[in-house]
Amino acid sequence: MNRPSPLPEVNVETLKLLLQVAWANDTLEPAERAAVAELGPKWGVAPEVMEVLLKHLDLGKPLPQPNLGLLRGHRDVVLAAAEWFVGVDGVIDETEKEFLETVAQLLG
Repeated sequence: MNRPSPLPEVNVETLKLLLQVAWANDTLEPAERAAVAELGPKWGVAPEVMEVLLKHLDLGKPLPQPNLGLLRGHRDVVLAAAEWFVGVDGVIDETEKEFLETVAQLLG
């Protein structure tokens, strides 16, 4: 998956959204975690931010909420990233589909 934006803050917020997608079905698959760990550096997310995000994933702590206001201005690339991400574990279940619909509505 290509970097959603040349703006680092958009990439961080998109990654936070993908974390929400990963937990949409209350299960974090190893492929989902691996994808997040790979995308962060590829998208230019700072190592210290990645450390915090991955720690939240590993500990099952509440995830940081993405800044939807910022993401609305990048709706198409953000939705493309989310749609790609739901299939990263090879399974797209109903909960994930519903979550994508909700994200689309929230982004306007």
